[in-house]
Amino acid sequence: MATPAHVIGATLLVRPAGRLDARACADFEAEVADRLGREARGLVLNLQDVTYLSSASLRVFLALSRQAARQGGQFAIAGVQPYCREVLRISGLATVLPMFATAAEALAALEPGHEEWTRPEGTFRFAPGGEEPGFVDVLGHIEEVLAARVTAAGLGSRAFSAKEFSLGLGGLGASTEEVLPLIGEMMTIGGTMVWLPTDGGDVPDYLVPRAESEVVQMRTAFNVSLAGGFHEYVHFRSAVAEGTSLSGLYRALFDLAAERQPARYRGALGVAMRAEVAAVHGSGVRRAPIAALAPANGRRIIDPENFSEWFEYDVEPRWRGVTGLITGVGLDGRADLSGFDAAALDAAFYRNPANRPELDCTLHNHGVFFSPRPFPDPPRELEVELREVVEQGEFVDMRHLLDRTAVTRAWIGLSYVQDFRREGAESAG
Repeated sequence: MATPAHVIGATLLVRPAGRLDARACADFEAEVADRLGREARGLVLNLQDVTYLSSASLRVFLALSRQAARQGGQFAIAGVQPYCREVLRISGLATVLPMFATAAEALAALEPGHEEWTRPEGTFRFAPGGEEPGFVDVLGHIEEVLAARVTAAGLGSRAFSAKEFSLGLGGLGASTEEVLPLIGEMMTIGGTMVWLPTDGGDVPDYLVPRAESEVVQMRTAFNVSLAGGFHEYVHFRSAVAEGTSLSGLYRALFDLAAERQPARYRGALGVAMRAEVAAVHGSGVRRAPIAALAPANGRRIIDPENFSEWFEYDVEPRWRGVTGLITGVGLDGRADLSGFDAAALDAAFYRNPANRPELDCTLHNHGVFFSPRPFPDPPRELEVELREVVEQGEFVDMRHLLDRTAVTRAWIGLSYVQDFRREGAESAG
């Protein structure tokens, strides 16, 4: 056939090129529909070489999607270039057609046999992502938080786009003086910042910006952020109905990384995920850990004498059966971590007394939660899924997550962290 195509499992992978305009679409549809009917159930259209789409091509995509569905297969598009992505957006199909960054990612979602691994925790289906080296940037120092030594000079200001996937301590407001006494747990994911003000109300707040601003920026005293994109995408299904704990999920990812990616795995992973969460076990500071409010006994806020006063934490699940967006980073206690910047590691992690140490993992995760939403099958491009949950979901809560938080299913962006880097703070007025 004129258009390059081949079959992988039960899925036809087609890679058209050039302009898919009205003139080209008639022959293209006939070729693909014929081969789809004879040789495969599902279809992936790799559009990385396509420079033009119109309503004619979008009509063909919908027709082929319906044909795949009638045959018991699935349909996806991948590698969409900026102009074509904008055509999909303004036509309203960007949130209708399953869309992936790469054909490999699409095939991993559609083809059960594509890089699938089974562990006691569940099944893991991998797809490749980007190649840019991954890092974790650390702004501030966790000890300044634990010792309640945060001051206005240590409250830095950052644009939302500079912290696409991050967690830490901070807030939003017009000035440092306004924000400082309210700073609490915070995270960024899906184009939004969510934070838990320490005003006694225990009600998270959030902002989804549509544009950059030099005035409206996140203010943070401590921030851990992922840099360099995701190197793999993982579709996880828990082996048990009650879900797999975050520590169990990380433990499996650590072990699989050491087995599958020994050349680039150094003992640390960064994650962002869209998950079905069976049980949320949360934690968070009750009051701003600032110098003006420091404990009178001079001890850290996680000291046994201070912990219950300074932290709220869940003994029983706070929420069950919710949709969660999670940002996190983890260290593998069974790996040699001596190659990492020791000062940056020390600045990023601490042992939360509410956690039960298990599985040789040191984790730091924050999550924002929404009323249950159907899990996409197949999942689309991760960033698309995250933003759609943020924009269309019913907001429920946000918390620092304890390791026993349980996940039943997740679509995960995975970063193989090459090092941790200290980042200087810039105070804002």
